[in-house]
Amino acid sequence: MSKTFSPRLALTAVTGLALLVPLAPTPAHPLHQQTTAGPIPAEPALADADYTELPLQQAGRYSAAQAQQTKPFGMVGVTWQYRESSAQVQVKVRVQRNGQWSAWEPLRVEDDHGPATSERTRRSGTEPLWIGDANGVQAALTTLDGTTVSDAKVVLINPGTLATDAEPPTVQDPAGVEGSRAPYPMPAMVSRRGWGADERLRAHNGKTCARPKYTGTVHAAFVHHTADRNNYTRTQVPGMVRSMYAYHVKSRGWCDLGYNFLVDRFGRAFEGRYGGAQFPVLGAHTGSFNANSFGVSLIGNFEKVAPTAPMLETTARIIAWKLDAYYRSPLATVVLAGKKLGTISGHRDTKATACPGKNLYAKIPWLRQRVNVLMGKSVWTEIYRFAQQLGGFRVTGQPFWGEHRTKTGRATYFAVRDIYWSPASGAHSVTGLFRTRFRQLGPDGMLGLPTSEYRNGRVAGSKVQSFQKGGLYWSKATKMRPVAGLIYRKYVSLGAERARIGLPISDMYQVKGGLRQQFQRGILTYNNRQQKVYVS
Repeated sequence: MSKTFSPRLALTAVTGLALLVPLAPTPAHPLHQQTTAGPIPAEPALADADYTELPLQQAGRYSAAQAQQTKPFGMVGVTWQYRESSAQVQVKVRVQRNGQWSAWEPLRVEDDHGPATSERTRRSGTEPLWIGDANGVQAALTTLDGTTVSDAKVVLINPGTLATDAEPPTVQDPAGVEGSRAPYPMPAMVSRRGWGADERLRAHNGKTCARPKYTGTVHAAFVHHTADRNNYTRTQVPGMVRSMYAYHVKSRGWCDLGYNFLVDRFGRAFEGRYGGAQFPVLGAHTGSFNANSFGVSLIGNFEKVAPTAPMLETTARIIAWKLDAYYRSPLATVVLAGKKLGTISGHRDTKATACPGKNLYAKIPWLRQRVNVLMGKSVWTEIYRFAQQLGGFRVTGQPFWGEHRTKTGRATYFAVRDIYWSPASGAHSVTGLFRTRFRQLGPDGMLGLPTSEYRNGRVAGSKVQSFQKGGLYWSKATKMRPVAGLIYRKYVSLGAERARIGLPISDMYQVKGGLRQQFQRGILTYNNRQQKVYVS
């Protein structure tokens, strides 16, 4: 990425403090795994991007501006040394396209668009502005209170292009289980791979940033706008998202793209911050309200323009998918960071800010009602009902991985126990050491789904839980052991834990011609050719 330019200088007309623009630049969590719209390990083709920072030098008052040229860029922003509040900072830019200079445009400053705490080398700054294609820039920064802004920089980003930019591929949930009340499905979404995220960039601010951070659950959705322009094309959007990603990480010092999800004016959804779209990934979008929430940002500026119908519908579908999976009513209220808010709120509900623009904010009541309809006006599912029978969240803990599909049913991972359901097995939970071992095996593994709760075994000091195709057996002496398939059938016919061979002391393992498992006082061996199990 080139940062070489001939030294030149631009001056801008401002009041108060003025700055010069020289053209010479000076995974992991145990549940972090690939999901339907989650991170994909293989690296996609990367765009030929370019990133440049131009220092702004303080120079008092100026009344004239000198034109200058730069390398082509598509997005511009301005950053400066971190300030607790940048409310008194005003920034404007103009750019050159095809030899013509545009009118001056203000860049929005939103202190609260970001992480609650510092993510490594955090800097204050404006919202980035999509230019499209320009090769010249002038910037002006002033403070209304006359204070000095240190280390200010103009950031120019050229996101490059990918062959898929015209129509990036989408993924979505498969069809649900027949005859069940499944949560609202994940809408079609462009994954990070789809829009061309360079996952190496997440380590730019340190190794700790490379691993995603999670919050405890999802209680609420915050609606934002990017404060960008509204006349972008379909083909430009993936590049806009790549540019925002680079700006948030390299310019602002965050770990990743701030928003959890983005929606363009054509109604397409984009996965934002890394960590798995199904999980409660801790974003950087609403400051101290980031915990236990997620942020959806509509690409555009909706202070003077209304959001399109397709983008509102897609926003509703994203929120319905997330809230339904976590059993939250879109019409309810919740207390976050000591403030009572709706489960669907605009950014301005948390503080005095223009975001998400008055025309989008006016649609928040519509979003609540639309999400309620999409969710079937209820958060009821078989798993949720079973959780209530157990005693509710007081017993299960809050949902961490919201209700999601397995191959044969559905599952929710709560803080204290996991609950699984399918038409064949019904709803049952696993907890403690049983949960730890079953997570290792997986709901689509050799045991199938649970068909009972764990219980005391028929041998003193033992505990047992039954599954569709086997069982888990535990005692202090033998540890947690799965028994499955024909070996399990044979074990049950012998009396299971009360059998003369006792409890299992090993997992099943391969031997010549079959499988074998050791028990306290004997061995069970499965012969592949004869399809029989022998006791020895």
